[in-house]
Amino acid sequence: MKLFYTTIALLLFTTYGFTQDNWKLVYENDAEGNAIVGTLDELISSVQKGENIRIYFKMGRADRPETFVEHTALVKFTTIMHSPKGKFVTAQIDPIVGQVPSYEKEIVLLKENLEWSLIASSKGNNDMMTRNVITGEIVDHSQRRWGTKWFVEK
Repeated sequence: MKLFYTTIALLLFTTYGFTQDNWKLVYENDAEGNAIVGTLDELISSVQKGENIRIYFKMGRADRPETFVEHTALVKFTTIMHSPKGKFVTAQIDPIVGQVPSYEKEIVLLKENLEWSLIASSKGNNDMMTRNVITGEIVDHSQRRWGTKWFVEK
């Protein structure tokens, strides 16, 4: 009977250990680059230590603010910019196959032959680019403002 309880306890402990969320929100900025949660210094310290970073952001429609998509992505490349106006962090994700949400059909569709890239910024000004992978042509390149949540794997 003791072995039974020990086995159950070990299973519960192991399951708990493997299902814990190891990501901690260390910083959040709004669309204007103002801090909402945490400090920029904590985010910068995490980048300098080489910790894994994940970002979360919403992209909405200008004509209908209640209609939006939410995204999370692992950061592939980070930059700490030291400028005359202060410091900020940018995060570049791996390019993904382009996609487009169809709000009316309630589906997200892939865009054939298109690749989407993103650099998110702790200043709120983000850079996006869509490229045709067959021709190499830049189909769209634009900047948009939104807030970003910055998570660090602990």
